[in-house]
Amino acid sequence: MPYRLSWYTAVELLRVIGFAAAVLAVVTAFGAIIKPLAGDAPISAMQALKYVGLSLVPMMQYALPFAAGFGATIVLHRMATDNEIMAMSVVGLRYRTILMPVLVLGLAMIILMAVLVQVIIPRVYAVMGRVIAGDITAIFEHAVSQGKPVRFGDMEIWAESMHVQIDPPGSEANERIELRRMVAARLGPDGSIESDVSAAGAVLDLYEREGIVLIRMAMDDAVSWESAGGNLRGFPRLEPTHAIPVPLPERTEPMAMTRSELLAVDADPSRYPVISALYERLADALLQMRQREAIHAALKATGSVDLLAADRSGHSWQIHAGGLRRGVLKANGKQPIRLTELGIDGQAIRTFQPRVAELLVEDGGLDGRDRRLVLSMDDVTVYDPPDAARSNHRASVLLGNLQPLHAVQAEVELSPSVLLEEARASQDRSPGVRQSLQKIEDVTSTLHGQVVSRLWRRWAIAITAGLLPLLGAILALNMRSAQPLSIYMVGFLPALLNLVLISGGGGFIRQGEFWAGLSVMWSGNVVLVAIIAVGWWRLAKH
Repeated sequence: MPYRLSWYTAVELLRVIGFAAAVLAVVTAFGAIIKPLAGDAPISAMQALKYVGLSLVPMMQYALPFAAGFGATIVLHRMATDNEIMAMSVVGLRYRTILMPVLVLGLAMIILMAVLVQVIIPRVYAVMGRVIAGDITAIFEHAVSQGKPVRFGDMEIWAESMHVQIDPPGSEANERIELRRMVAARLGPDGSIESDVSAAGAVLDLYEREGIVLIRMAMDDAVSWESAGGNLRGFPRLEPTHAIPVPLPERTEPMAMTRSELLAVDADPSRYPVISALYERLADALLQMRQREAIHAALKATGSVDLLAADRSGHSWQIHAGGLRRGVLKANGKQPIRLTELGIDGQAIRTFQPRVAELLVEDGGLDGRDRRLVLSMDDVTVYDPPDAARSNHRASVLLGNLQPLHAVQAEVELSPSVLLEEARASQDRSPGVRQSLQKIEDVTSTLHGQVVSRLWRRWAIAITAGLLPLLGAILALNMRSAQPLSIYMVGFLPALLNLVLISGGGGFIRQGEFWAGLSVMWSGNVVLVAIIAVGWWRLAKH
């Protein structure tokens, strides 16, 4: 008999909960598409429908718990008002036996929600992100049709027209985009253009890798310009050596990472795309430091250093100075700083004598140069050999076409741990290294807080889903004379407060206040347990 009654109760619970969860999930899923539709990203009708369909899964983390509480309230209240609960008690069934289907349902909800929020929902979030922002080809098509540029990181690309080819023959690319009359610009931190390339035609090959899309460019009849050196050069064909990385949404947000992925990036933060980019900046800062130190050593040893021009002129520059400190050239005793431009034959073309000269190591532009040395001079006297009889004065001169010293021109290729160790040992010698190192430590600390917060938050939501059915059932039996919706409202308010406390506790954890955040996060569930315990006590007493 108890098994038949339990089966009867379970079927009623699942029927009502199923309908309620379906309605709540559909309503919230359609609400989720409002923000993407209001944005600038191109969304077709099929994309919108696909997005809504995928949204049903993450919305279940809110729909299922409240639907379970609603279903338990409705079913147990009807059974109580129809005297079915009293009949079960009269024949000798204890309340623990009567509520066993609700207890089993609560345990099943905890397990189901744990799997959903830790594994399934993050993966669906990743797919949803790709539906909205991951289709690079659709973004290009939308931008070209609207006459607007496409921006990826610090790069903007504009084109007059385009043609798309899937799986181009003779190439490993997944897609090929052919652009006509295109312009690509590299922007600085302040939004100004550092370099740009215009071309009659360009080919963009897209390679999909784990968590990222690489865009390789090739341009025909191109003209490049760099603001650092003011150089304007033409190329019949230009192929930059570096691809443009475009991270996909599934790798850039902790909310779109499963439990195992969160633990992996917490153990090795360099796997996180944002921090991985910071490690590249740190390696670049170390390379700049090495370049400056190598030039300083050469100047201290011989009093001069020769640098080749980065263009095809074959010229070179001979720098006479006493040393290089923090990028600024120092005079050699009473001898002023002197820079001489030498031709292919080694003969002096002109000589610069600045009062202040600063040597910078900068990234190359869009013409494929990895790096360059930029020499900025102020209060400069310029002499024209061979007799140096003629001279003129300039307020400032900028030379941006110098090649780095070949001995330290290679990339710094070290493991993250070794890179950090070297950076910590040399941070006092370079402000750039110190700033990059501090940025990595700050972002790593923030990532750790996000990982811990996200993991505990998911467990708190799973436990909440298991408590709400029992809360609804206990309240329904204790408030049998009230209306079902009134009873549900009594249970809904502390459940809603619980979600607010879970979110607030997560914020505390992200700020580094772990125990305070954990206390706030779980306090809502403690309140739910207390309400259930009091209700159970009153039920057993009467």
